[in-house]
Amino acid sequence: MKLDLEFKSGAAMQAQAGAYALISDGEDRVLLVRAGNGRFYLPGGRIELSETPQQALVREVAEECGLSIKVTDPLGEAFQPTFDGSVMLRACYWRAEITGIAHEEPEHQLLWTPRREAPPRLHRAADASLILSSLH
Repeated sequence: MKLDLEFKSGAAMQAQAGAYALISDGEDRVLLVRAGNGRFYLPGGRIELSETPQQALVREVAEECGLSIKVTDPLGEAFQPTFDGSVMLRACYWRAEITGIAHEEPEHQLLWTPRREAPPRLHRAADASLILSSLH
């Protein structure tokens, strides 16, 4: 989904929507992905025009992580600027469970991280905030 939003400065900001997963294991660790730029994120990505957020999340986790998932509970959404402020991302967050292996060659490095140690590793503030809210 792409929209142009005009701000007082006159510069257009592109809007994008993404779906991201909070995946945890029995040891209270959460799954993070390390992108090619070296930054850590929650698994997920852009929602294509023909997809629901849940469909996008299943596709993105398979591509990025090589994992099949079942999307369970919605956890909320956040708006945050990305790409040096040129894009406003509407991030939809969902809890998800791993159901199997989608393929053997994930796009990104996977890191199971103790929940309490995950927030400072995450590049996006909204991702970190979601993890912090799940500690309570």
